[in-house]
Amino acid sequence: MRRNFEDGSTSLLEQVEHSIRQTTHGRIRDLAVEEVQGRFVVRGRVPSYHTKQLALYAALELLPSDRFDMNILVS
Repeated sequence: MRRNFEDGSTSLLEQVEHSIRQTTHGRIRDLAVEEVQGRFVVRGRVPSYHTKQLALYAALELLPSDRFDMNILVS
């Protein structure tokens, strides 16, 4: 199912999660995106540093870097 993000039907959290899943081709395990005290936190596990970079890129396409924390482990 493809979502139309421009019609306002999805939250920013859902948009970030969808973008990360799409950009990493589903290679991130236990993905969680949450908002904590005005900051967006992305958590999960990836098989490589390259996939971690892809997840970072996808999140920063939608979020300002000063409101973003990444807690993704390479395992």
